[in-house]
Amino acid sequence: MNNRLRSLIQEKYELPILLGMSTGKNYSSVLEIGCGNGNGARLIEKYYKPKKIVAIDLDEKMIDLARKNNNSNSIGFIVMNASKLDFPDNTFDVVFDFGIIHHIPNWRDCIRELKRVLKEDGELILEELSIESFSGFPGTIWKGILAHPYEEMFTFLEFENYLEETGFTIMNQKESNPLRLLKHISLRAEKKT
Repeated sequence: MNNRLRSLIQEKYELPILLGMSTGKNYSSVLEIGCGNGNGARLIEKYYKPKKIVAIDLDEKMIDLARKNNNSNSIGFIVMNASKLDFPDNTFDVVFDFGIIHHIPNWRDCIRELKRVLKEDGELILEELSIESFSGFPGTIWKGILAHPYEEMFTFLEFENYLEETGFTIMNQKESNPLRLLKHISLRAEKKT
């Protein structure tokens, strides 16, 4: 989904929701998982103005594209698996996820890793899909077109429960359906101290 429509939805629809959930904290260190072409990192830099962003993706081609699309000195792009992060504990003030966790078959491992690398009172800011997004109309059409690990995909409730079970407190949440394409959940959670 590294195309202009996705980028437009991300900036004009999803980001305003996430900004509305933000605490207004100044983030020094930011992690973005599944950065793709680098558009999310660019938007994080533009709207949140952190000192440093580390953006990761499992696909080396996407990392190359992200580097090509972004020339900011405050953004570093690294090939890395979001379920097995190569960062020390308590590294980041905030982690951003623009619809990546539902692509990860072992999504629970990813959540545990995100909690591990967040500082105390760190925030998880995300926009996600769940298996419910791919039911009904037009969800079943997207399910036939898009490749996802549907058998391992979480429900909204399962995802929320696991966040809390893992040690996050959900601070804000909003369900939406940008352009009536797919149901999303936008969420801000804080790591419990």
